[in-house]
Amino acid sequence: MVGFIHLYKILSLGFAYPEEQNWALIEKQLTMSTDLFAGELAKRIEQFSICFSENRNSIDRMQSEYLAIFDVGRKISPYETEYITEKISRKPFELADIGGFYTAFGFGVHETRRNKEAPDHISIELEFMAILEWKVEYAREKKENENAEIVRAAKLKFLEDHLLKWGLFFCKQINDLEVDDFYKRLVQILELVLQMECERYGLDPSLFGEELQLDPFNGVRDEELTC
Repeated sequence: MVGFIHLYKILSLGFAYPEEQNWALIEKQLTMSTDLFAGELAKRIEQFSICFSENRNSIDRMQSEYLAIFDVGRKISPYETEYITEKISRKPFELADIGGFYTAFGFGVHETRRNKEAPDHISIELEFMAILEWKVEYAREKKENENAEIVRAAKLKFLEDHLLKWGLFFCKQINDLEVDDFYKRLVQILELVLQMECERYGLDPSLFGEELQLDPFNGVRDEELTC
């Protein structure tokens, strides 16, 4: 679905640290995705688009909001491996597995990139999903059906092993917070997209929405392992 490329890009940029460059790209992606969706998804995108427009010239304030939720405020962790049990023993393996997916599909971030994040950050995982969607569509356009199936299988595996394992709970946490509508509207899109992915691949969303334990963590923007 071509529209999902734009959706994952919007979600990735929206959950990244608010900067002019990111927000200019959100604006562009919203314009490009106009009229691609219908029903409840179109409604949620429109609600977010209105909220985005209202905050478009308030990036400084949204940076403070972002930090209050995901960084110094420590309300919610945007990192997948903060939600796994036995973090000390399992975290390196989970990060290595995520990195393996990225390497297999040529996904990486330049070392010079500002505000680099660890590979298990929600915005990075969503950016990877956008790339997989693009690769599937490209293979289909070229009638490379075998390649399309390879990417589709990898996308399903990444959903099951990573994004779905914590994404729906991540959405629930933000929905339960008293925060700016920007992140409420954004996460409502993510929640529906993940539910649609479950339907698309024949997965039961109830298997991925359980409560997860999150131990206190020492900040999120000083991780050494970055992507």
